[in-house]
Amino acid sequence: MEEIYFDTAATTPLLPEVRDALVASFDVFGNPSSLHRKGVQAEAQLKRAREQVRKCLGVSSGTLVFTGGGTEANNLAVFGVAKQYRGRGGHMVTTQIEHPSVREAFQALERDGWHVTYVPPATDGSVSAEAVLDAVTDDTVLVSVMHVNNETGAIQPIADIGRALQERPKVLFHVDGIQAFGKVPSGIRDLGVDLYTMSGHKIGAPKGIGALYLRQGVRIAPLLYGGGQENGLRSGTENVPGIIAFGTAAEVAGRHVEARWQHVEQLSNALVDGLRQLPRCTVHLPSPKSPYIVSASFEGLKGEVLVHALEAKGLYVSTGSACSTRGGHVKASHVLSAMGLSPAQINGTIRFSLGPWHTLDDVHRALAIVESQVRWLVDLER
Repeated sequence: MEEIYFDTAATTPLLPEVRDALVASFDVFGNPSSLHRKGVQAEAQLKRAREQVRKCLGVSSGTLVFTGGGTEANNLAVFGVAKQYRGRGGHMVTTQIEHPSVREAFQALERDGWHVTYVPPATDGSVSAEAVLDAVTDDTVLVSVMHVNNETGAIQPIADIGRALQERPKVLFHVDGIQAFGKVPSGIRDLGVDLYTMSGHKIGAPKGIGALYLRQGVRIAPLLYGGGQENGLRSGTENVPGIIAFGTAAEVAGRHVEARWQHVEQLSNALVDGLRQLPRCTVHLPSPKSPYIVSASFEGLKGEVLVHALEAKGLYVSTGSACSTRGGHVKASHVLSAMGLSPAQINGTIRFSLGPWHTLDDVHRALAIVESQVRWLVDLER
């Protein structure tokens, strides 16, 4: 049975170029902090990877901190700002549809005395720039809004928010770019972003490597203390193989980002058109949205059951964020709840997420599987 993996928002397979770079990196075993030749060789590879990621971001300056993944990068941004700028004020603004690595960080800050405003989305999952900006007060220290939502694919108005916040120099702007980096064609240079987070395994690098970009002049407090690596913001010997792999993946993504977007958009449109023909199916279409993610509800069916039914035929999808499942059990989506979906719609929602290697044939075969398994599950209810 030929498998179709439509869960790239959860993770991606290694790119061939990344696999080759990763194998070669095992010979670069020196500690980048060592002064001898082996250390200098490793440090040179880190510098090269930093430039590769910066180029994919579309920036030439600023600080790039490599982390152990996207969750750590988001935590470093949120808690790092809170520690550094507690004297500026006690208020932060975010949205109700952020990834748990951001949402739960803000909830922890609330327990420490911070006041947080959670801006609700519209029914399609998009967030209004005006609503975010209206929530900002003279006491606000940080605004955090994700670039692309990991469950619906909604692209949020980062440029509108960032440019408006430039008139409030006391307020820092953090963007969770984990589902956007290497996929959304435009870089971040002109978006007014102060902090931007990324994750390697969403673009063909291995798990366990991420990064936080800080605009030039932005300072935050570290969460880890020790040898002062990564500009003093992430102490600990660097993950040289992971960083090399991440840099390689970023370079590949940057070269092909426009062509990939157009290709995946064609696939996404075909997928949406096909899903709309299926019984009980409602496709969630925020505007604008990333073509890489398609969310659909099959009212009356259980998403978890449908995921396993599709898997039995070789099609891999998810019920939403891979981070929303623990111990094999699915948590109700806070994103879909915030959008106002009914419990029946939320329980029956699955997420398709595409990759640039997929083809129209993959989409058509996937649609045939979904139709067959949905009709089978509906028949079982009768």
